[in-house]
Amino acid sequence: MLSPDDALDVIDRVQRMDSAEPLIEILGEAFGQLGFESFIVSGLPHRGVDVRPFVMLNGWPFDWFDHYTEHDYVHSDPVARHCFQTVLPFDWCDAPYDAEVDPAAARVMNEAKDAGMPAGFCIPVHMEDGMQGCVSLAGQTVDIDHEDRLMLHLIALYAHGRLRYLKRHMTMLNPPEITDREAEVLKWAAVGKSNLDIADILGISHRTVVFHFESVARRMGTLNRTHSVAEAMRFNLIKL
Repeated sequence: MLSPDDALDVIDRVQRMDSAEPLIEILGEAFGQLGFESFIVSGLPHRGVDVRPFVMLNGWPFDWFDHYTEHDYVHSDPVARHCFQTVLPFDWCDAPYDAEVDPAAARVMNEAKDAGMPAGFCIPVHMEDGMQGCVSLAGQTVDIDHEDRLMLHLIALYAHGRLRYLKRHMTMLNPPEITDREAEVLKWAAVGKSNLDIADILGISHRTVVFHFESVARRMGTLNRTHSVAEAMRFNLIKL
């Protein structure tokens, strides 16, 4: 059990960290008190976008993380998908899916069990600009009372917020780089042009335009066109 004093102590330690690395130990110890052996703190991309740039802290088993990301499971994972539907923490088993209708979702959950993660608890995090994230904890069983759920919710929100702050701080110190062509694509998107419009203006295919947006999203850790344009303008990477 995590007492309110324990939770406040964890939050205080989280807020004082100036790098992400020590948080692995701090959060791992706190979550471990309730039987959770692994966890991940991440943003959640829209369909078709790689999750890896959005992962802020990986406390999952490395083999499972590599397998999960290599197969792009985030877009089939019912736990990740359910985060877009609720603001409340939930047990993994409460993330809805029909195994017959959605075998990809069933595969993710079955393979997680095989990887030693049969149960879990997930805290959705709704961020600024409409972005979505989560703190997802895994263990052998989930048997935590209402008070512990509240403590986990509080710790998760502070941890996610601190990691976002640290990521933004590091990005300000090391601004992202984009190619000249990517800057052109973003510039035209910033003035309201569609992907087809941009393809016509630049004399390239629609698929190439999409490729450039995907490349920018991976490099900048953005969720969509609008987010990419906003970040590019924030770092003065494009001029209107």
